[in-house]
Amino acid sequence: MSAPAGTRPDTSGPQTRWGRVPLTRRSRIIVAVAALVTAVVAAVATFVALGAARPAYDASATVALVPAPGLTPQAASEAWKDINSGRATSVAIVVFRQGQWLVPAAEAAGVSVDRVKVTVAPGTAGDTGSNTALIDISSTAPSPSGAEAVAATVIDKAGPAVRAAAGSYAVQVTNSPDGTAVAEQKPRTEMLLIVALAGGLVGGGLTWLRVRGREAERRRARRA
Repeated sequence: MSAPAGTRPDTSGPQTRWGRVPLTRRSRIIVAVAALVTAVVAAVATFVALGAARPAYDASATVALVPAPGLTPQAASEAWKDINSGRATSVAIVVFRQGQWLVPAAEAAGVSVDRVKVTVAPGTAGDTGSNTALIDISSTAPSPSGAEAVAATVIDKAGPAVRAAAGSYAVQVTNSPDGTAVAEQKPRTEMLLIVALAGGLVGGGLTWLRVRGREAERRRARRA
C-alpha cells in the first residue's frame, strides 16, 4: 500500500541498493585479509608442487630422406620426385612415429618407457619454409644425455624400417641431437600469478558471502 500523500518514506534504517548489504570497515578488512592469505597459500602450494615436479630435458634432431646409395640415375630421379612431392616423407614420418622405437630409446636413456617422449613432424629449412625432404625429431627425457640418446636411438632403429617401408630411400642425419638438450621451461611466474589471483578471488569471495550474511542477520536483529 502506498504511503499517504505528503509523507516522506522512512529513512531511519540503512538503505541498500539492489538489495545489497553494506559492509562495515571491519568486515571489509576481514575480506581483504582472507583474500590475501588465500592468494599467498595458493601461490606457495603451487611453488612447492612445481619444485617437486620431475625435471625434463628436450633434445632435437633433423633427418633428411634421400635416395638410397647405389640407385641408377633414373631410379634416383624417380626417388627425388617422390621425396619432393612429400609422399615418401609422409611414409617415413609414420614409421618414425611408431611406438615400438620407444622401448630401445628408453633403454638407451636408462629410464622406463613412460619417462620418455618423442615427437616427429615435417621439417623446415630456415627461411625457405617447409622442406619435404626433412623430418624434425624432438625427444624428452629426465636427463640431457638421456634426451639426446632417445632421439639418436629412434633415428638409428627406425632408419632401416623407413627404407623398407618407403622404398629406395635412406635416412641421412642433417642435425645431430648431440649437444641440443635443454631444460624444459616452466612458466613459473605466470602460473604463480594466475594461481594467486584465482586463490584470492575464491578466498575473498567466500569470505565476503559469509560476512555479508552475518551483517544481514545483525541488521535484521537490530530492527526486530
